[in-house]
Parts: sequence; C-alpha cells; structure tokens
Amino acid sequence: STTNVAHSIGVAVSEAAAVTAGSSAAAKLDTVISSYQITCTVPDTKVYFTKDGTYNIQFSMQLLNYATAEDNVTVWFKKNGNVIDNSASIEQVNQIHGGSPGATIIALNFLDQFAAGDYVELFWTSESGNTVLATYPPGTSPTHPASPSLILTVTFVSALP
Repeated sequence: STTNVAHSIGVAVSEAAAVTAGSSAAAKLDTVISSYQITCTVPDTKVYFTKDGTYNIQFSMQLLNYATAEDNVTVWFKKNGNVIDNSASIEQVNQIHGGSPGATIIALNFLDQFAAGDYVELFWTSESGNTVLATYPPGTSPTHPASPSLILTVTFVSALP
C-alpha cells in the first residue's frame, strides 16, 4: 500500500502490491468491466467459468522496481489451485535510474480448456522482492485515464466438442 504523496521522485502511484522475495501471491482483481461465461466477485483473485469450453486468457501487469539492481518477475496461472504447466513468463525489470523507478509491462496470451465451475488465478513473484505492481492515477497535464496495475481479459473461444 502506498499513495502518490509517498513518492518524491516525480512518479505518482495511487496503489501498489508487492510480494516478499521467495514468496508468491495471487493477483487481486478489484473491478469487473463486463463478463460473459465467467464470474468474478471482487475483490478476489479467482475467475470462475460458467460454461465448458476453450478460453483465451490475456493479461498485462505494470511493474515498477525502486531498487538499485535489476529484478526478475515471474507470472503464471493456476487452475483450481494447481499450477498450469508451461504457463510461466519471466520479465526482467530495470533498476532505478535518474531518480525514476525501472518500469516495464509484462503481457501474455494463454489458451486452455475449462469446465463449468473451474477457476483460474494469476500468480506472480519478484526474485528480489523489490518490484511492485503499480496503478497510476489519471493525469491532468495532459489529461489521460488511470493506468491499472493489472488488466486481465478472459474470452470464451469455443465450446468443447
């Protein structure tokens, strides 16, 4: 938890989520824009499927590193509490430079089959524990919308044969 007044380096952050080195956490979802064939009661980490089928799951995470060393962040999926094989992605986040944190966006597109009642979660870890998921507030000069720390899109592709 942090606020934009906690950062004196010119970066206004409205919210941040972190994990300690050597641990992992499920990414918390706090807003549902629309849903079709899925449910998610926010705030929560689980997206439930209401129909058997193949789904396309996409995400982007906005990462900031305030440390003086680079950090590796790993992101992966779990289905019904079990790791989905070959679903991990690793991204290196640059160290702080010129008074600004190292920043990157990691994104992934993943297809899998789910049965009605299954759920999926997005997990992540920071190798050093120094990288956070960061949400930026709307801007005024120039005017622009907020930039969420995580965008998760789940799309129904087809019914199972």
